[in-house]
Parts: sequence; structure tokens; C-alpha cells
Amino acid sequence: MAETEEQRKEPVPEELRGKNVAHYSVMLAAYIGARVDANKAIFAFSSTGIGFLVAVSNKLQQLGSCAKIVYVGALLAFFVAACSTLFVYVKNAEAIESYIRNEEEKKKDFELKTWKYVNYISFALGLALLLVFAVLGVF
Repeated sequence: MAETEEQRKEPVPEELRGKNVAHYSVMLAAYIGARVDANKAIFAFSSTGIGFLVAVSNKLQQLGSCAKIVYVGALLAFFVAACSTLFVYVKNAEAIESYIRNEEEKKKDFELKTWKYVNYISFALGLALLLVFAVLGVF
């Protein structure tokens, strides 16, 4: 579709000057896709961690109280990671919608970043506690 004379006269945003809009669109889609894939992986691995911990729950009676505390901590961390992944998806959709509508985006960005960091930290904590639980369960 060819540009109209009015579209040519409109000021071009700084980040688009000298760039092909199609290239910019592809790069943006790739960036969003990569972020979504990372969240999918965290959700899948957190769900797998929950499944693993539930599968070994019958061994808890043989373990000490320290191992039980680590077990509960890992289970909670993976649960928070899985739930926060869903919140990241919701906040990401709201942020994209606000960008499209040119609304105030700072609050949505802050909420998205907060949930993103909760997601990453809880997943890393779950992995660390699962590793500690595995070591405690072996010895």
C-alpha cells in the first residue's frame, strides 16, 4: 500500500528514521516471541518441578525436618513461578494494548517488570531448593 501525501509529511519517530518499517516490525515480533518463549520455558519447567516434587512426596516420611522445609520451599517457589508466568502474560498483553492506544505506559511497565522479576527469582529459587532437596535426599 503506497503512502499518501499526508503520511509522508507526518514526522517520523526517531527510532524509525532511516530504517525500513518492515524490518523494524520483524525485529519487534522476534523480540516479543523470544520473551514469550522464555516465559513458556519457565512455566513448563516450573510445572515439571512441581510434578517431580509431588512424585517424590512419599519419600518425605524418611527424611529429616530440614529436607521437608526445603521441599515445601521448592514447591512454593515453583508454584509462585508458574502463577507469576500467567500474570506476566496478562500484564504483557495489557502493556501491548496500552502501547497501541498510546496511553500512559509507565505504570504498566513497572507492573510488568515487577512480575517478570518475581517470575525469574522464584524460578531460580525453586531450582536451587530442588537441588538442595535432591542432595539432602541422597545423603
